[in-house]
Amino acid sequence: MFSFIFLNGPIRIVLGVVVLIVLIVILTRFNRRKHPSKSSLDILEERLERGEISQAEYDEAKQRQGKE
Repeated sequence: MFSFIFLNGPIRIVLGVVVLIVLIVILTRFNRRKHPSKSSLDILEERLERGEISQAEYDEAKQRQGKE
């Protein structure tokens, strides 16, 4: 009567793999929200502030991106 609760064989393996994949997807999406990626413009601004690039290089890179 309750044999459907205790799945045996390939069905149990497939179900286990599906659950594992769902858990991995959920965890990776949660982790991305905690650490949002920076845009290329943010990185350029940081490099400008640190003095790694000049204002002219910043403006040129910004124009190549179509940001202004």
